[in-house]
Amino acid sequence: MDSNGTLYLHKTSLLCIGEVIKRLTEGKYQLAEPSNLGLSKEFAMLNCKDLKQKVPSADSGVYWIDPDGGSHGNAFQAYCDQQTDGGGWTLVYSYTFTDYSSFTSFENAVTPRPSWSASSADVRVSTTVPLSETHYEAMNFALWRSIGKEFLIKSNINNWIACKEGSGSIVQQKPGSITCKLVKQVSDRCPGIVPKSLSRHTNGMYLTSSSLYYGFDGSTGGDWPTHDPCGNNQENNLKGVPNPHGNIFIR
Repeated sequence: MDSNGTLYLHKTSLLCIGEVIKRLTEGKYQLAEPSNLGLSKEFAMLNCKDLKQKVPSADSGVYWIDPDGGSHGNAFQAYCDQQTDGGGWTLVYSYTFTDYSSFTSFENAVTPRPSWSASSADVRVSTTVPLSETHYEAMNFALWRSIGKEFLIKSNINNWIACKEGSGSIVQQKPGSITCKLVKQVSDRCPGIVPKSLSRHTNGMYLTSSSLYYGFDGSTGGDWPTHDPCGNNQENNLKGVPNPHGNIFIR
């Protein structure tokens, strides 16, 4: 309810409007202060974007979310980035590498991998929600699309990019065009280059400029996980970085 007395209900509440009216009439409800939103299962938000809109001052961190907006019985904790590119980003994937020191070796791959389709990948599949950028896990891929369509990729060995769907969609594993912008220049090579399209391969999802920019290769038997700020499928990623990793966020 806002300061004018207007009561806001999530659209899914319309499915049980009778129960809502009954509880309001009987006084069986609780009012959530803005400071409590997202801090318990009872006050779970739809996602980190929903939290950002309702509590703009919320810091980045772990909050309770419930993407289906139901009873909160299946709510879970997730990490929210509330600063980068306007905030509102839900962390769905944190990864490292199997052989960073030999980056172009076919034994090198991202690990773990999400539960997206990747028939040739052999690294561990994760369906555990990552609770930090170095908690190497991946939210169940089936949930990604319920959170949003925009995606943010961060890495400490490649540039950060934020992308919107065109004909391609990362949350649906759909090849096609995407519109990306540079969020943070991590590498001093090829400033301003961003991916233009998504590709779906048997090893995982790839983002392409003139060639590969980000390759989420989950196979230790072929190919390698390109992180090239020039988008040329070359070893232009930063080298010698402690704790090399990357992340995908959805908004």
